[in-house]
Amino acid sequence: MINRLLLSVAGLAAIVGYCLYRGQSAKVAKAEVKEDLGRWEGEGGNDPAVPTPSPAPTPQSSYSGSEAQH
Repeated sequence: MINRLLLSVAGLAAIVGYCLYRGQSAKVAKAEVKEDLGRWEGEGGNDPAVPTPSPAPTPQSSYSGSEAQH
């Protein structure tokens, strides 16, 4: 009975330790990505060197100035 209890406590401790380990490594990876992104944005990021026109289409007007309106 005591052996089974010790074994279950050891297994639970191993699972908790593994979860803490994975959580810490995820936290470190997130910090590295944040640092890389900050450096990339500091270097100009995705800003083009030359201003580019908007890709949104402009509607064509059906009115021409030479025609008289009725």
